[in-house]
Amino acid sequence: MAAEVGGCASENNIQSEETSESAILADDESPESNALFTEENISKGLLRQTVYALVSAAENSTLEYWNEYGYTEDIGDGRGYTAGIVGFTSGTGDLLEVVKLYTKLDPDNKLDSYIPALEKVNGTDSHQNLGESFCQVWKEAAKTAAMMQAQNEIINKEYMDPAIKAASEDDLSPLGQYIYYDALIVHGNGDDSQSFGAIRNEAKKKAKTPAQGGNETTYLNAFLDTRIPVMKAEAAHSDLSRIDVQREFLKEKKFDLALPLSFTMYGDFYDLTRQVLEKAPDNF
Repeated sequence: MAAEVGGCASENNIQSEETSESAILADDESPESNALFTEENISKGLLRQTVYALVSAAENSTLEYWNEYGYTEDIGDGRGYTAGIVGFTSGTGDLLEVVKLYTKLDPDNKLDSYIPALEKVNGTDSHQNLGESFCQVWKEAAKTAAMMQAQNEIINKEYMDPAIKAASEDDLSPLGQYIYYDALIVHGNGDDSQSFGAIRNEAKKKAKTPAQGGNETTYLNAFLDTRIPVMKAEAAHSDLSRIDVQREFLKEKKFDLALPLSFTMYGDFYDLTRQVLEKAPDNF
C-alpha cells in the first residue's frame, strides 16, 4: 500500500556517500581480549546515554535524544508513522505497544482513544483514523514522565534487552552491543530474511564471534557487510551513514565507547562529550 498523503511532517531528504561492502580488516586477526573492555553494558548509566545519543543522531539528527520523545513523521518506509525516541512505527506494532503501556501508566490520557485505529493499521502503512490529530496528541503526551517511561520500557523489551542478550552470547564489547542494538532498532527482532536474527546468523557463517574464538573487529565487519543489502532493500534506509560510523569506531578501536566520540552522520558532524550528556534530565 502506498503511503497516504498528509498527516505528520514529511521526511527530510538526506543523502551520503555509499559505504563499500568490503570489510575493514583488523590489523591483528587474533582474538581480541575482552579484558580491555569495560564490564558495564549499554543498558545502564553513561553507556546507555551514549548509545541513545548515537542512535538519536541517526534517527533524529541530534545528540539530545531527550527532546525526541514527541517526534512523529511518515518517512515513507512502508511502516506508517514513525514516532518517539527510537522511531516506533504504527505499521510494526511497537508504537501500539507504547500507547498501551502508557495507558496503563496513565489511564487518564488522550492517546488511548487511538488504540483501535493503531490496532487496525498494524501491518500496513495506513494513517486511517490517525492523521494530524494523532500526531499532536502524541507530541503532548510525550511531555509527560509516563510517556517517557513507556517508551523506555518498550525499548528495553524489544531492543535493548535482546541486544544485550545476543551480545553477551557472542562475547561482544560495548561497541558490539551498540552495533547489535542499532540493527535491532532498524530491522527488528526475529529470523525472517530482513531482521536482526537473520543478519546475525548470516554473519556467523562468514566469521567467528569472540565467543567462538574469533576476532571481534573481523566478526563485526562481517555483521555490517551482511546488514548492507538489508539496508539497501528499503529506500528509507538505503543511506549507509550509520554503518560508516560504526566501521570508523571499529577502525579506531573504540570498543568501550569512551567519550568523546566524534563522527559524521548523514553529512552532519557531531562531537559527543560528557558535557553534552550532562544536559539530559534525571528522569532518563
